[in-house]
Amino acid sequence: MATTQTAQRYVGGGVLRKEDPELLTGQARYIDDLTVPGMLWMHVVRSPYAHARIVSVDTSAAAAMPGVIEVWSGEDLASEWQGSLPCAWPVTEDIRMPTHWPVARDEVRHVGEAVAVVIAETRAQAKDAAEAVSVQY
Repeated sequence: MATTQTAQRYVGGGVLRKEDPELLTGQARYIDDLTVPGMLWMHVVRSPYAHARIVSVDTSAAAAMPGVIEVWSGEDLASEWQGSLPCAWPVTEDIRMPTHWPVARDEVRHVGEAVAVVIAETRAQAKDAAEAVSVQY
C-alpha cells in the first residue's frame, strides 16, 4: 500500500531538481570545462559524405601549425591496431563482420566517420589544424 501512495505522489507531479539553479544561471561545470596541467586537446576530422572512397589524406599543413603535437590519418594508425573494431553483438557464429577501423583508411561508410585525428596544446589549435587537413574523396 505504501508503494502505491508513493507512486501517486510523484506520477503527474513536478519533481524539484537540485541541479537547476546552477544550470539556469550558467554556474554548472561540465566535463568540457575541466582542465589539468599538461592536458592536450583532440579534434577529429570527420567525413561529410555518407559513402565515399578516400583517395588521399594530407596532414602536412596541419602538422606544421603552432601547438600541434600529432596528426594521424587512418593509414598512419593502421600499424597500431591488431584489426578492425569487433562486432559488439555477433548474432551467429558464421556472421560476416565487415572491416571497420576506428579512423577510416580506404573508405568512409557514414557521415561523420573519423578520417583523421589532431592532437594539440589547445582546443583552438586542434580545431584550426583539423580544418587544415586535406582529404580527397
